[in-house]
Amino acid sequence: MSGGKPIDLEEADPDKDTFGVSKVEDFSWKGLLDFSTCTECGRCQSQCPAWNTGKPLSPKLVVLSLRDHAYAKLQGATDSKLPSIGTTGSPVALAAAEAERPLVGTAAENAVIDYDALWSCTTCGACVEQCPVDIEHVDHIVDMRRYQVMIESSFPAEAGAMLRNLENKGNPWGAPPNTREDWTKGLEFPVPRVGEAEDFEYLFWVGCAGAFEDKAKKTTRAVATLLNEAGVSFAILGNNETCTGDPARRIGNEFVYQMLAQQNVETLKESGALKIVATCPHCFNTIGNEYKELGLDIEVVHHTELLAHLVKTGKLTPVKPIEGGLTYHDPCYLGRHNRVFTPPREVLNQAAQGGITEMGRREERSFCCGAGGARMYMEETIGKRINVERTEEALATGAKTIAVGCPFCSTMLFDAKTSKGAEDVEVIDVASVLLRSIKA
Repeated sequence: MSGGKPIDLEEADPDKDTFGVSKVEDFSWKGLLDFSTCTECGRCQSQCPAWNTGKPLSPKLVVLSLRDHAYAKLQGATDSKLPSIGTTGSPVALAAAEAERPLVGTAAENAVIDYDALWSCTTCGACVEQCPVDIEHVDHIVDMRRYQVMIESSFPAEAGAMLRNLENKGNPWGAPPNTREDWTKGLEFPVPRVGEAEDFEYLFWVGCAGAFEDKAKKTTRAVATLLNEAGVSFAILGNNETCTGDPARRIGNEFVYQMLAQQNVETLKESGALKIVATCPHCFNTIGNEYKELGLDIEVVHHTELLAHLVKTGKLTPVKPIEGGLTYHDPCYLGRHNRVFTPPREVLNQAAQGGITEMGRREERSFCCGAGGARMYMEETIGKRINVERTEEALATGAKTIAVGCPFCSTMLFDAKTSKGAEDVEVIDVASVLLRSIKA
């Protein structure tokens, strides 16, 4: 973005174009409007997972700090009658002092936004969901991250390996790209690749976690088995698939995101697919919503939506409900960001004995697992771990099964329940719950 407008990264001039936001004037008109319209109600702060676990990020204070900084600079520039915000002195002197402050940095640098606050954001969207005046806190945080990453090369060190892996291997873990199809080995039915299958209803977007991460591979195999059982024709891209670019975009590396996204858009157009089913909400969100900017407009469904349809139409029938109690965790990028709340619950209510034991914070008020915003690839060293906070809420329901619809959530909640010593509690995907129920 440059002055709030998209720029062509291939033809950008670093001396003229601004990548992200380095000073308050770089925000778009919407950003400046947001800073001026905050009602200071604190709803965003009360729902923020970072703030609730002792981290320095308050969405409310981010907005108010940017507002005060913008007003102070404007005051000196125009010698206007804008109210002085918590300071004394002449407007010109005040503006001069404000102009020296870095937008992002440490307390010692007198920065407007604290470095640790900027990197504590999981982009879960709880702040945006709660705001009565539609302030888009997450977008403004990512705008500031973009400058820090692309110009200053200033970001948590452990995320560097993730970005290098995305560039060199096309996945965050650096796994060999030619092993993307390995999850198909041992299945009792063939999994056709695009090009092998003449006609297919769904392109199954496996995703990096679904192809390389051990727990997520179980979900991938479960979904493929269920689709095969229901007679749904599908195909995969196999080794032609690469990361959607979600972690790169959320961390602020727009260049890597654009590189991966353009490659995927071209591949998807060539595939001839009309509908895509994805197991990862981050892939689901990126392909369904953000690839439209690059000219790809295609129907994308989450696997829980497709499974709910197959159960409803009688193509999959649970025969033995899962016992021991079950609770469901709403993934942020499936629920709050894309409003998919009902389908996973429809599946689970059919597949679990007694239905779902709901947590207090659910649906649009669900509490984040802590992995979004590329936090999956960064250490969490300040305050209480977000995944522990959420898992404690799940364990308090007494349910022996925690169902999820996201590979990141699965990893985070599994790690937290293990750290709590809850060995008798299982964290599994909705698809695995359904598969057990129909295979029993």
